[in-house]
Amino acid sequence: MIRRALGADHGWIASVAGDVYGDLGDYATIIRSWLDHPGVLTYVDEEQLAAGAGVVPRGFTLLGFYEPSGTVPGGYVADLLAIAVAPDHQRKGIGTRLLEHAIHLASVVGDSGRITEIRLTVSETNAVGQRFFSSFGFRVMDQDHGRYDGGQRAIRMARPVGSP
Repeated sequence: MIRRALGADHGWIASVAGDVYGDLGDYATIIRSWLDHPGVLTYVDEEQLAAGAGVVPRGFTLLGFYEPSGTVPGGYVADLLAIAVAPDHQRKGIGTRLLEHAIHLASVVGDSGRITEIRLTVSETNAVGQRFFSSFGFRVMDQDHGRYDGGQRAIRMARPVGSP
């Protein structure tokens, strides 16, 4: 089940970000500033355990919205700031569900025609991630979108909202 994140989830999200993105920089700290930003929607994928045993969070997304410079005033893009699956839950389709949810959310928010595309940034060293995003219609728009704190080149990818 994917649900909107709560304040109680922030510690877990920061911890997973630190584990998953550790080679890129101090994402356990960086992501905390995004979690409280009013323009960022955060969602958590969780598994319901047997009756009364609670839930286990497995992954999350952070989706921000902004008006890029050089575009028509009033036009916005969705920015997938982060998508991560806890190491114990990787390779089980959770990342696919989270990305589909983020794309759907951007499409719903963009129904007014104000959200034109969804963007993300991926490390040059993350070939698996680049292939994964490409399989969802993301295309490279900037081969050198700066550097992560860990020194890796950032690659900017995008896809139109509402495209297959």
